[in-house]
Amino acid sequence: MKKQYYAIKLGHSRVSFEALVDKAQTNVSKLTGNAAFASPMPALSVVTTAADRLDNAVQAYAFTRSRLDKQERDIAFAELKGLRQDLGGYVQTVSNGDPELITSAGFEMVAASKPKGILPAPKDVVALARPFPGSLELRFRGVRGRMAYQVYICEGDPLDEKSWRLHTVTGKNRLLFEGLESGKVYFFRVETLGAAGASPVSDMTSAKAA
Repeated sequence: MKKQYYAIKLGHSRVSFEALVDKAQTNVSKLTGNAAFASPMPALSVVTTAADRLDNAVQAYAFTRSRLDKQERDIAFAELKGLRQDLGGYVQTVSNGDPELITSAGFEMVAASKPKGILPAPKDVVALARPFPGSLELRFRGVRGRMAYQVYICEGDPLDEKSWRLHTVTGKNRLLFEGLESGKVYFFRVETLGAAGASPVSDMTSAKAA
């Protein structure tokens, strides 16, 4: 019998501020100590901090109705949405569409047909120096049908596979890297994550941190 494949349903289209906080907190609670998801990306502590920020911002604006508090609320809302989307991509990849695993991570889901074949690697991957110490930007062309991207970074010899490490799983195709060592060259490559697994790695790119 053919296995039914399930896809995560974020439920972000008309989500309220309070509901988004609740969804994120549920994910953190369900993923904490969950053996099926050993290394959540982004880290659960980051998601918790973002959820607390939005919760505090919502309460502050409800009290003051000030323009600055509204701006902080909206920024915090967008940040938490992005983090939860990235977390959903990680859970989708690790679960491979298994409904029990998705549920165990606190996400809703919908039945979906599993795509055939592996998606292509991202194209036009480029690392750019930024006018800030220890900072770089990575950009690449998006891939249709992707669930997320796996972004890898190398601080040593890029020809040595042991020098590469997974930096993040994300739904974005533009990332900022901060806190890097000034004057050091960093190498990057990216994989597309789809229902059938990870794509081949992209072309490598590099840049020197300011």
